[in-house]
Amino acid sequence: MTDGGGGGGRVDGARPVPSTTTPTPGAVFGDGPRDRIGPRPIFSSVPPELEERIRRDLRRGRRFVRLTWVAALASLVLGLVAIRQAALLVAIDADLVTTEEVQGAGATFDFARSVLIGAVVFAVALGIRWIRGSLQVLEELRHLGVIEGRPAGPGLARLGLLWRDAGVPAEQAGWADLRVPAGRRVAWLTLAAVFAAALVGLIAALWLGAARDAEMSRALRVASGLDGGLWLVASILVGVVADGILWREAAAARALGVFIPLVDAPGRAIVRLVPPVLVFVAGVLIASGRPEPWYVPCPQATLDCDGMLVPVDHDAGSTATIWIVYAVHHATEPSLGSLAVAVGGPGASGLDGSLAILESLDPELVRRYDILFWDQRGVGASEGRDCPDAGHEYALAEPMPRTAEVFVGACLREAGVNPADVARYATRQAAEDLESIRERLGIERIALYGESYGTELAQVYAARHPDRLSVLVLDGAVDLTLSSVDFWADAARSFDRVLSETFAACEADRDCEADVEDPAAAYDRTLRQFEGGEDVRFADADGVVRGHVVDRAAIEAAVGTLLYDPVGRMLIQRAVAAADNGDAVPLARLVNILGPGVAADTSSFAYHAVTCADYRVSPTSDPRDVAALEAAGDAVGVDELRTDEVFGAQYPCLYWPFQPADGSRPAPLTATPFPVFVLGATGDPITPIGQARTIAGRLVDGYLIETSGGPHVTFGRGEACVDGPVLRFLLDGLRPRQRTIHCSGAMAGSYIPLTAATAAGYADALDAMTSAESELFAEPEYQLWDGAEELRIGCRHGGFLVVIPGTGQDSLRFADCAFTAGLPLTGTGTYGFDDDVVRWTVTVPDGRLDYVSNADEQSVSGTWEGRPVELRR
Repeated sequence: MTDGGGGGGRVDGARPVPSTTTPTPGAVFGDGPRDRIGPRPIFSSVPPELEERIRRDLRRGRRFVRLTWVAALASLVLGLVAIRQAALLVAIDADLVTTEEVQGAGATFDFARSVLIGAVVFAVALGIRWIRGSLQVLEELRHLGVIEGRPAGPGLARLGLLWRDAGVPAEQAGWADLRVPAGRRVAWLTLAAVFAAALVGLIAALWLGAARDAEMSRALRVASGLDGGLWLVASILVGVVADGILWREAAAARALGVFIPLVDAPGRAIVRLVPPVLVFVAGVLIASGRPEPWYVPCPQATLDCDGMLVPVDHDAGSTATIWIVYAVHHATEPSLGSLAVAVGGPGASGLDGSLAILESLDPELVRRYDILFWDQRGVGASEGRDCPDAGHEYALAEPMPRTAEVFVGACLREAGVNPADVARYATRQAAEDLESIRERLGIERIALYGESYGTELAQVYAARHPDRLSVLVLDGAVDLTLSSVDFWADAARSFDRVLSETFAACEADRDCEADVEDPAAAYDRTLRQFEGGEDVRFADADGVVRGHVVDRAAIEAAVGTLLYDPVGRMLIQRAVAAADNGDAVPLARLVNILGPGVAADTSSFAYHAVTCADYRVSPTSDPRDVAALEAAGDAVGVDELRTDEVFGAQYPCLYWPFQPADGSRPAPLTATPFPVFVLGATGDPITPIGQARTIAGRLVDGYLIETSGGPHVTFGRGEACVDGPVLRFLLDGLRPRQRTIHCSGAMAGSYIPLTAATAAGYADALDAMTSAESELFAEPEYQLWDGAEELRIGCRHGGFLVVIPGTGQDSLRFADCAFTAGLPLTGTGTYGFDDDVVRWTVTVPDGRLDYVSNADEQSVSGTWEGRPVELRR
C-alpha cells in the first residue's frame, strides 16, 4: 500500500504490545468476527457509539473528496475555455473587447462556473459538518493515545488536530504498524494555492470588466485560464488534505481495533496532481490554436499572409465579427513605406490578383515598398460568398425587373446568406476593415491605390482617416457624389460612345476598313441576325467541332466586356468584320470564351451586396419603384442608346433586402493633407473620363493623368507617361509640375486582317504560314490569356493548339490544328515575346515547313504540296 498524503508510514503486521501499557491483545475487531490482518489493537473493544461516529466521519469525508474532484474538473474546463477565448481574441480588431465567438464559448464557461460554485457550496456545507464532527472524534482519539499531541486549544487552534501524527503510538509501533505522519506542510501549501487562485481570479474578473481594448481583454482571459489551472491544483490539494485527515482518523481507529480497509489509503499528492495537470497543459495547447474556420490561403511564399476578426458593424461597436484575410509583399530593400492596393469589382479578390499586380508594377516600386493586398469582406478568403449559377442565369436573361427579382432570391439562397445580414457589406465597413489591418500591422501611414470600384473604397477611407494616408491614387475613378441613376446613365452613354469610337477607329484603319465598309451598320445587322439565336460550329479545346448557340443578349454582353480594353475593341472590330463577310465563328468564339459577361474572378453576390448597400437605386420612397427608375432613365435618353442595357445593371438593387434609406451621397474630397493622383482614359466605358476630371478639379492638391483612348485602368501597364508621375512621388516625394498630364493611347489595338477561309485561298506556303500566324494572334483566348498557366485552344476547323508559358517566350504545340479548312498543322514552335520572334516547324498536307517571323521579315522553307520551297519577304 502507499503511504498517506503527508508522507510515509508503517503498515499492518503484528507485534506484541507491552502489557504495562495495553490490555491483553487478541480481542475481535468491532461487533463480530473480522479479518485479523492489521495492527494489533491497543484496546480489547471500542465503544460502538465512537466507532459509528468514526465511520460517519469517513463517509462524509469521502463525499467531500468527491466534491473536490468535481470542483477540479470544473476548474479545468473554466481554464481551457478562458484560454480558448483568449485564442479567439488573438487575431482581432484592436477595439474588440469581446466577440460573438468569445461569448459563445462563454456559455460553456458559465455552465462550468455554475458547476464549480455548486460543488464549492456543497463542499463547504458538507465540510463544516464533517470537520465539526471529526474534531470531536479526533479529540477523543487523542485522549485514547492514538492521535499525538497535547489537548487542542480553543477556537481555530483546535484545527491543529486535523494534521497531527496518528496511528499506533510511536513508542509502541514496530516497523509494520500503521502510522500516519503530520500533514501540516501540505495543509499550508493548499492554503497558499487557494489564496493565490482566489486572488488571481478576483483581479482578472475585476479588470476584465474594465477592459477597453483587445490586448487587455486577451491578457486577462489568459490570466483567467491560468487561474483555472491554479484552481485545478488547489482543488486537488484540498482533496489531498481531506484524504490525509481521513487516513489519520482511519489509522487511529485501526489502532483501536476498528476495521478500516487499506484501500482507502491515499496516494502521494504528486501522483494525484500530475495526470490532471498534464491534461490541462495538453488542453491549453489545443485550445490556444487558431480556429479551423480562420483559413488563410497564401498565393505564394513571397507573400506574408494572415487574417483577423473585425466587427460586422464598426460604427455600432458590434460584437458580431467577420474574418478578413490580408497579404503583404515585403520590400527587398530598405522600405520607403507601405502601399495598399484596393482592387476593383466589387467582388474581386485582392489575394488572387496579387501576383499579377506585383508583376505589372515597376520593379523599383516592388523593391522599395511593402505592398498590402486583402480580400474585402464577403470575397474570397474573407468569408467569401457567391452565387455563380444565379449570376450566370441572370446574365443570359434580358435585363428587366422580373428577371432581376428572380435573380436576387436565387442568389441569396445559393450564397447561403441571411437577408437580414446583407447591410454588413457596405463600402464604409470595408474601409474600416482596411483601417483595422493598418492598425494590426502597426503602419503609421499608408499610400493607397484604388482601381475602378477600389477608388470608391479608397475615397471613403480617405474621408474617414485622412491622417493615415501619405498619398491617394485613384485609377479609373468613380465620382462618389453621383446618385445611382446618374452613375449608370453616365456609364450607359460612355459604353455607347466607346463602341462608336471603336467602329470609327476601324474606319480609320486601312486593313479594318478593307474588311468591313461600315462596322456600325454591320454590327446592327449582326444583332438582328442573332435575335432569336443561331448555331455556330467550331472546335472546342479538345479539338472536336461542335455547335454553339449564340444569341443577341450574349453578343451584347461579350461586347460590353471587350470594350474595357483596346485589345478587346480590336477583337470586336475583327468579329464584326468576319460576321459581315458571312463568318460568325470569331464572334461566336468571343461569346463562348467570355460567357454572358460574368467575370469568373468576381463574386456575383458580393458585387450586388456592396453596390446595393452603397447606393439607393429607387428614386422614390418606395424601394421597389421600377416605374420611377425607368422614367429617370428615359428622361436622360438612355433608351436611345445601343448600350441601354447597361442602365439596367442596377435593377437587382430594387429587390435586394437592403438599400440605404435615402439617396444622399458622400461629400466630395477637396482639401486633403496628402496629394491625390487621379488617372483616367477617354476610352474607359465604365468610369468615364468626365468623372476623373470632376474629382481632380475639386482637389486642392490633385493631379489628373489623362490617357487618350486607353483601357479602363491605366497604371502599371508600362506607360511611362502614366506611371512616371506617380512613381516619382512614391519613390522620391516629387509632385508633378503641372496639374493635368495628357498621355497618348489607342482606342483599339493593331487590327489583324481576316484570312482566307480555305487552303485554296493561299498563294503560296509563306502566305499560308503568315495567315496561320495572324489567326494565332487573333485567337481571343490567346489575346485575353494572363500567361500564368498552360493554355489549350480549339482551332476553328478541328484540332487544337497548346501554349506553354515560359521565361521570355511561350512554347507552342500544334495537334492537327486547322485554323483554315483543309490545312491542319502538327508540330512545335515558340513565340519569343521579348524579341517578338515566331518560330515553328509543322507538317502540313503533302509537306513540312520551317517558319520564322519577326518585325522585319517572314521566311519559310521545306516542302509544300510535295515540292521544295524557300520563300522570304
